[in-house]
Amino acid sequence: PIIAGDWFGTAEVGLACAMGVFGNQLGIALGFIIPPFVIENNCTDDVNISYELSIITYPIAVINGVILLLTIFVFQGKPDKFPSIAQATKEVNADYLSSLKQLVTDRSFMFLFMAYGFIVGTYLAMSTLMNEMVLIHFPGEEVDAGWLGAIMVFAGMGGSILFGVFLDKTHRFKEVSVVIFGLSAICMLCYTFMIRMEHIWIQFLFFSILGVLMTGYIPVGFDFGAEITYPIPEAMSGSLLNASTMVFSIILTNVASSLIQSYGDFVSNLFLTICILVGLVFVVFMKCELKRTTASNEEKQT
Repeated sequence: PIIAGDWFGTAEVGLACAMGVFGNQLGIALGFIIPPFVIENNCTDDVNISYELSIITYPIAVINGVILLLTIFVFQGKPDKFPSIAQATKEVNADYLSSLKQLVTDRSFMFLFMAYGFIVGTYLAMSTLMNEMVLIHFPGEEVDAGWLGAIMVFAGMGGSILFGVFLDKTHRFKEVSVVIFGLSAICMLCYTFMIRMEHIWIQFLFFSILGVLMTGYIPVGFDFGAEITYPIPEAMSGSLLNASTMVFSIILTNVASSLIQSYGDFVSNLFLTICILVGLVFVVFMKCELKRTTASNEEKQT
């Protein structure tokens, strides 16, 4: 969000943030698709396993090394001229210790912190447990499990751009958040009951819808956080939101995994549905004051 905010004006920042997430999600999707084709399911030889893993890890290391060099030597950290006075003012007034204190004492942001952690944490828990959840009903279908994860991410990439364009036009952050959380909970609940029919197309259908909603919310949450915490730098709000996803994903993944082992995937999916509903409650009761948009509009009037 900080790069999008520095380089793009208010009318484009939502789409820019979504496009930034696009590349990250593409990498995750490829991570779902490629390993099942490279690593043999029944391989028990340590040498072969090591070799197959190296086929994946070495190219990743090379690609990331190239990206690192391009970032260091080519990428310009900040534009010569900010897209708005509001962005330039924010840069001058940045005080990180003071900003951190303001964020953790801001009721609206902390509600977003909790809500974002619940929905993205649920998405990450589902992604982590994808193989385990699918193979319960479809033994030996590791390749399908990989494609399900990839489709969830690909659908989310489209959702990210769709929501980004819509928010740039309307700035209806809270309304969009309520709709995403509500539909995600409904879809997750339907999936929980219908998965017992054991039709693979049900898996593809619901994971596609959940991908559009839950993966699509990743840039929405970042942009929402930047809006309600302006003029605090986006790096601060974005970092805390990212931290919330890490904490919640670890907790939710471990709890959901334990529930699968002890009670089956039905109870685990119900638990994840409840987590989304709890996030919805936080969104409903948070105050939505779009400070960044207000500052930009005031700038245009002067």
